[in-house]
Amino acid sequence: MRLRLEGLRVSDLEREAILRLAEKALKELEEAYRRVPDVDNGKAYLFRGKERIRLMLEVLRDNKEG
Repeated sequence: MRLRLEGLRVSDLEREAILRLAEKALKELEEAYRRVPDVDNGKAYLFRGKERIRLMLEVLRDNKEG
């Protein structure tokens, strides 16, 4: 999946900061997901949050390379 952020002007420094924040958020969500009991509906919310962050990271990395 390749999305372009051509209309959005982001400096390299800002892009790196966003990338680091997203990576940290994903790490924290994964840790929380492991700790939440299976019977809790919160696990589904955490899973969806992880997938959104993963997609955001993919877009950021693709735009960094291309």
